[in-house]
Amino acid sequence: MTDFDPLWVPVLTHYDATPDRRLDRERTAAHLSHIAPHVRQYLIAGTTGDGWEMSDQILTDWLGLAQTPGILTKDQMVLFGAFGDTTEAVIERARLIERAIDAKPLAATYAGLTLCAPVSKTATQDEIAEHFRRILAATTSPIAIYQLPQVVHCEIAPETFTALAGSDRITLFKDTSGEDRVANSGVSAGSAKLLRGAEGDYAAQMKPNGAYDGWLLSTANGLAPHLRSIADKVAGGDRKGATAESDALSRLVASLFAAADGLPSGNPFSNANRAVDHILAYGTGWKNTPARIASGETLPEEFLAAIETLLTEAEIDTKAGYYSS
Repeated sequence: MTDFDPLWVPVLTHYDATPDRRLDRERTAAHLSHIAPHVRQYLIAGTTGDGWEMSDQILTDWLGLAQTPGILTKDQMVLFGAFGDTTEAVIERARLIERAIDAKPLAATYAGLTLCAPVSKTATQDEIAEHFRRILAATTSPIAIYQLPQVVHCEIAPETFTALAGSDRITLFKDTSGEDRVANSGVSAGSAKLLRGAEGDYAAQMKPNGAYDGWLLSTANGLAPHLRSIADKVAGGDRKGATAESDALSRLVASLFAAADGLPSGNPFSNANRAVDHILAYGTGWKNTPARIASGETLPEEFLAAIETLLTEAEIDTKAGYYSS
């Protein structure tokens, strides 16, 4: 990849009010426009964006939006998650994405597919490697490998990753485990960039302070200006300033995620970020519009009110609202 930028976001999926819960194009376009000044690289159908639960229809809606001139531009980059419970299911989804892009190019720059290890508690490293090799053989896109043991129940070992990274199609490695074993192992990443997906301790994890080239963070859906500021300070050598901002953001994010813990439905990390974006989008009128999640349920009002309080205490403007439906 050229013109590397350290900040990526697994963008939220916004749902309309129809019975089959299609992608809300207008709301999604507004969200992308709101964060675009600070983050220009998007993972669509990632875990935060409900990629594991996403129907082919919603994915097709997303592809259509990404193909629409004016919503995204070639200055922005897009990855698509291709997730599934089996290798065959992943290949089927990957081919759906590639066929759609072959038929009609994206308005943004296509950065490739994001793939996880196989969903298996007992997968050996040989089986994990074979899973990726089969997908590489069946597809043509650049590949971002996603370390996500919380969902797939197995972990890519450093030696397995470095063997896979010998392919020039492996461009990114994202680790959300929080263990950072691959990045801290010292194995060769080939030409791939290492992105941290675990939240917190932002400044210390990015080169030259840490082992990562950048971040792919769910919190960039609502807190992109803060992450951009930290990244800029790290790049500019302002370690003290970056650390101070990083510590403050880490405390806020921990509180936001704690507030989402225990909700009866949905991914807590997605729920927390959806709540932040909902408050920022609708401002003082946030109670007038439900915050829909993938299941069709809505986030509880008391939870959204708690998120509003945390943002206000962090001196983030919760009143203006960037979107009016």
